[in-house]
Amino acid sequence: MKAMNLYLLTRAAAGGDFSLLAKELTGAMHKKEYSRHEAESLRSLTDELVPHLREKAPKESSWLSFLDGFYYSFTIAHISKEFDLLKISAGSDSVLNIELKSEAIAEDRILKQLAQNRYYLSHISKMIFSYSYVMETKTLYCLNDKGYMRVCEMSDLAEVLCRPVFSDYVEKDLDQYFRASDYLISPVAAPEKYLQGHYFLTNQQAEFKRRILETLSEEKKADTASPDDGKESERTDRLAPLISVSGSAGTGKTLLLFDLVMHLSRKKKVLFLHGGKLQSGHKVIDDRLRNVEIFTADSFTGRAECAYLFVDEANRIPADAMDTIIRFVRSQKVPCIMAHDPHVLTGQEEVMVKAEERIRDLCTLSLEFTGNIRINRPVYSFMRELFFQKERPAAADYSCIDVLFAKTRQEAKEILAYYKDRGYHKITLPGGGVAIGRGLSADEIVGLEFDKVVVILDSRFYYDDEKRLHVRGEVAEETRNLLYEGISRTREKLCLLIFENEEIFAEILAIRER
Repeated sequence: MKAMNLYLLTRAAAGGDFSLLAKELTGAMHKKEYSRHEAESLRSLTDELVPHLREKAPKESSWLSFLDGFYYSFTIAHISKEFDLLKISAGSDSVLNIELKSEAIAEDRILKQLAQNRYYLSHISKMIFSYSYVMETKTLYCLNDKGYMRVCEMSDLAEVLCRPVFSDYVEKDLDQYFRASDYLISPVAAPEKYLQGHYFLTNQQAEFKRRILETLSEEKKADTASPDDGKESERTDRLAPLISVSGSAGTGKTLLLFDLVMHLSRKKKVLFLHGGKLQSGHKVIDDRLRNVEIFTADSFTGRAECAYLFVDEANRIPADAMDTIIRFVRSQKVPCIMAHDPHVLTGQEEVMVKAEERIRDLCTLSLEFTGNIRINRPVYSFMRELFFQKERPAAADYSCIDVLFAKTRQEAKEILAYYKDRGYHKITLPGGGVAIGRGLSADEIVGLEFDKVVVILDSRFYYDDEKRLHVRGEVAEETRNLLYEGISRTREKLCLLIFENEEIFAEILAIRER
């Protein structure tokens, strides 16, 4: 995608001509169909600006240049966050964001959107100019850096456009300014950001939050119904809701759970159980959030007082621990929200299958995440092809992925040292691999994310006739699942180092080079 001139785009008629011209001017790979209202609101804004820009342009220059450098309908990868109009100065000293509304809406909604946009743009520059234009009323709103929104004049926006800092701007490759680590948080990996509320939910997360709170609210109303309504026996026998939240790695399950924990713990006590080893971030949240207690699921005895129970990584919980949780939920009538990853790419271990079956049989509301917000899209596409080569995307840029080969232990050691110096985290697969330096184990990566990951695939790995990836040995399932976990927690760059396995190296390198 590249920057373009607003005036040139808005001279096209609404509808098909506008959509086609937008594709050509922005350099988009695919044509996006814009509605008549979208085209008209952009033209209305531009026409309102033109008289003010004409006044400010030097006689020897064209005022059209003030409308250069805009990205139209730019979307941040991973979270589908869209900006109507963005302009970034060449040195990224300043950012201009303009949102377009065809019809009048409540001012609090305008304020919320501009505030969220400033959050997503704050890592680029501290100088952010935030505007929202409403075509129906021809009203322009401005949000300052202190969070105060006011109605302003079109001449104010024209003044910003004419600033020297915007005479030179970022012309292409805007994606480089939006790294996943800058705006996606893991509560466990970044507890301070979570506790300070420095995050926003995606649309799907917000919708699931609404549905969960609505379900919990309905349960509360039923429990507090008047005794003379003739339904006391029904209330006594009724089970508390068990809500299932599922989705593959990186879809935002854990952040949703912790956001709900933050919300509900303001008034009630919350118990949070984790299906793996507790990380330092869990302990920080446990210490800092009042009314919240965090334990490992297998240490839960079934004796606790709480208004709500949350279970993360529920598919990892052994059968006896899951039985204890279910008995507690039933006997104490405590609403329970469980999050789990189906691991559909790898095939589940038996414990995961049993846990999934229990959750599916007992849940009263099932919510499934789609898409992916943590792992970057090329890594996710590559992971799908790695585990099953027939899962081939139409087109993918795998430039963020290295596939390398080491014939000897010494070569592997030197390559690993090189990648460690470049900030890569080594994931140690069980039952094999190269014992060079300490890597992260299964318990140590659950709940965390890493910008860069390196994993060693040894002679145990092979493809079957169906082109599915397999592992030989007693810990085959555990090894494949950890490979999945390691790759799925990669936010930026991945390196697969193939050791003493030329056949699998050729297969995986072919995926990388397709």
